[in-house]
Amino acid sequence: MKIKRLFEKIMENWPAKVICFGLALGLYLVHITSLLDRKTYTVPLKLVADGGMYPMSDYPEYVRITVRSTAENIAETLQSDFSATIDLTKYEKEGSFSVPVSVHLSPKLLLMDPFEIKLNPESVSMRLEEKTLKYVSVAPSLSGEVQHGYAVTKMSVEPATVEIVGPRRAVDETKQVYTSAIDVTSLSASKTFETSLQNINSLLAINPAKSYTVRIELAEKELVKKFTDVPVRLLFLSESLEAEGEAPKISFDVKGTVPTLEDYELSDGAVYVDCSAIYKTGTYDLPVYITLPSYFQIENQSAETVSVAISARSEDKADLGAENR
Repeated sequence: MKIKRLFEKIMENWPAKVICFGLALGLYLVHITSLLDRKTYTVPLKLVADGGMYPMSDYPEYVRITVRSTAENIAETLQSDFSATIDLTKYEKEGSFSVPVSVHLSPKLLLMDPFEIKLNPESVSMRLEEKTLKYVSVAPSLSGEVQHGYAVTKMSVEPATVEIVGPRRAVDETKQVYTSAIDVTSLSASKTFETSLQNINSLLAINPAKSYTVRIELAEKELVKKFTDVPVRLLFLSESLEAEGEAPKISFDVKGTVPTLEDYELSDGAVYVDCSAIYKTGTYDLPVYITLPSYFQIENQSAETVSVAISARSEDKADLGAENR
């Protein structure tokens, strides 16, 4: 009888009691919720593409994870406790898909209660294409200008090739990849650089060696300088003799390099004829000599010999006349 009376007592005005219980539960949940703190973490988004497909479109590098929990729990939570991935392993054909983002929590977060998370974005729209791999050449990328008068004659990279992985079309269109920019400003000698690779296409994954060696070889630029109407000096002429008229002139080109030849000037006596064998007056055809540093080459010389008229010095002529009288 007592059980029956208890049951009747419970069921008395039961709709009102249910409503009151619901209101109380709601107020309790609101109260508990009001006590929760909120914090947002920015987490790198990792791509898992172990299957046959690869994204042909860009995707976010990061996602935002908002946590709601007690102040004590949030104080113990670190960004490193979260990881986010998009997994393409299950996709087997090309097309456009909305790929869900998966969030992984560290074990300590799984024990926290209450602990709520909200993800933004929850999925990523992307176009998938067949994953392709190939090897392409590595080309050096230079910045700046080498020193005036020098030119880059050869560049080499070691290793010379690199493996790229990505969607079919992006891989097919990639013919080579480049190193990070190497500054050659004012470089005046061959040099070896240690550098890395730059990935100019975000759709591609590059599997490089730890470092790349780039050898830049330089050489001096060639230069041809013209010397026009250069007077030919008469050397070793007897003191009793002299040349008639103006000194003969010739023109010629000198071939060298910019650093050695650009500012080079002929020295006195660099162009001459040897008169040591002349002992009397007359007209002589004498070979022309040009004295230059051994690293220069003479080209287009206007004359190999010059004609020189030799006469006695005037004072010697006067002396000779006096003797004849």
